[in-house]
Amino acid sequence: MITEAEKLCRVDEARLHDGKQGVYIRAKNLILLDSRLCGVQRRCVLAHEISHARHMDTGCRVDKWVERRADHEAAAMLIDPLEYAYAEAVYDGNVMGMARELNVLPWVIAAYRERLHDNPYLAVQ
Repeated sequence: MITEAEKLCRVDEARLHDGKQGVYIRAKNLILLDSRLCGVQRRCVLAHEISHARHMDTGCRVDKWVERRADHEAAAMLIDPLEYAYAEAVYDGNVMGMARELNVLPWVIAAYRERLHDNPYLAVQ
């Protein structure tokens, strides 16, 4: 994931405040991640910020549609459709169990489900 990000911009870590876990700073072409994130958090937040970097978004949480797009694109980067189908069957749709199985945060599962709702053709047949 870090290799993908570094194709687009610089990636660095710092102690972030105000509840921020990551931010894309367009003016500096930089993704900044909170240095306190654990592995799964870091992976998920980085995927979200990669989406912002790809689209060269400005600002932080200024537009709910931009944030929704970033969540959906992060889910697409992090979740394999076959692994999702397996996890959903094994955990009977339980978000926490599926998140642990797929090594993502629960919000990534929610975003993936929204993508499936918006486009049912993405579902494994």
